[in-house]
Amino acid sequence: MRLADEMRPGASWWEDEGRRIGEELGDVTAAIVVGPTRDDAAAIALGIGAIQAPTRRVVIADLANETPTLQRHVATDDPHGITDSFRYGVSINRIAHPVAGVENLFVLASGTESVLDEDVYRNDRWRRLVAGFREVGALLLLVAPADAPFVDALASYADGVVAGGEARVPGDARVLAVASPPAAAA
Repeated sequence: MRLADEMRPGASWWEDEGRRIGEELGDVTAAIVVGPTRDDAAAIALGIGAIQAPTRRVVIADLANETPTLQRHVATDDPHGITDSFRYGVSINRIAHPVAGVENLFVLASGTESVLDEDVYRNDRWRRLVAGFREVGALLLLVAPADAPFVDALASYADGVVAGGEARVPGDARVLAVASPPAAAA
């Protein structure tokens, strides 16, 4: 079952790369996923999630502002998301949207305000959230633009980064895996 939009060029490729990488991330609790575009990063994250979800809960957070590849899995008109949780206390469980057809895989939408903001990326709540995921053996995937202003701060809360193609790896973050771009396979 395809989770990324097959009509978008390269989407299936990036999702398959995520599935390949997903096999290697069994001991990871939190990873930032970056790619050449936010949709490429989202497709990689969905592939990882599809592989990991049969054995544990996987949550993909959209930290790139309403990424279409992730938004297609938000089957509600409720606009609440990460910004609402971090700024106003909306429960993470309330903003978690199950991905149809994949048990244990959820998407967190960006929210009612821009998520590309210092108070979200530097928020200490990430530390507590990652600790909670670690405690229950779950996986948190943070889809973010590699060039987001505060992504280096966000990287300090994660186990590392999954990088798609030539995407910049934030700061001194540990590289967990690299997804090769389609041209590299030829």
